[in-house]
Amino acid sequence: MYKVILVDDEPAALDSERRAISRKTDYFEVVGEAYSVDEAIKLYETLQPDVILTDMKMPRRNGIELIEHVTNQENNKTVCIAVSGYSDFDYVHDAFLNGAFDYLLKPVDPKRMEELFFKIQRFLMSSREVAVNPKLPKKKLSSKELVQEIDTYIRNNLAGDNSILAICQVFMISQPYLSKAFKSNYNCTYNEYLIRLKIEEAKRLLEQKEEYLIGEVAELSGFSDQFYFSKVFKNATGVSPREYRNREL
Repeated sequence: MYKVILVDDEPAALDSERRAISRKTDYFEVVGEAYSVDEAIKLYETLQPDVILTDMKMPRRNGIELIEHVTNQENNKTVCIAVSGYSDFDYVHDAFLNGAFDYLLKPVDPKRMEELFFKIQRFLMSSREVAVNPKLPKKKLSSKELVQEIDTYIRNNLAGDNSILAICQVFMISQPYLSKAFKSNYNCTYNEYLIRLKIEEAKRLLEQKEEYLIGEVAELSGFSDQFYFSKVFKNATGVSPREYRNREL
């Protein structure tokens, strides 16, 4: 069974998530619950969970700080999921920049929970397969050569899984090393760079007359859904995807 930790300062939210995981998944078990980031960090260090679901907006320290702490650990293998209310959705953008794997909106939809955990299960199974049957190590790359190879890989696989965990698995590097490489060469985080590439591709697709629907543009650009794509696109460009298309055409 894969181990899950739930983090939220609202007991009702924890109860809802626990019941959804119990009813909608077969290979995941909630092994700990925390009402704050400080409690969650202690549980993380003790239990070494496979998955953390964390609320974004909590007193004192928020979920982004927890995700950043976890993803910056050497050889981290924990999948972090951001949980947010619609009104606090801007937190989700920052969560992705700090390494979140995906997100859930409150109140949690059990069907969406089922779909997400199936996706997580496939990712974790793939990670374990690599651990059991490791590939031959790649040739030693400089920091600059590494980010160039990653850039090429992402551009050829933009609609695929380009999460921090996935990239570290493909290139057999640690998350802190990945972060350091992008900071030193591009002066930004890996996820900031990834979103920049996705927005570039979205602009290109939107400029191709009206061949693609907005949802198709989101999918082809590597965004998990149209709603999140529209929020990120407007945050980056100042206009919605539809407004951008109309302006360019």
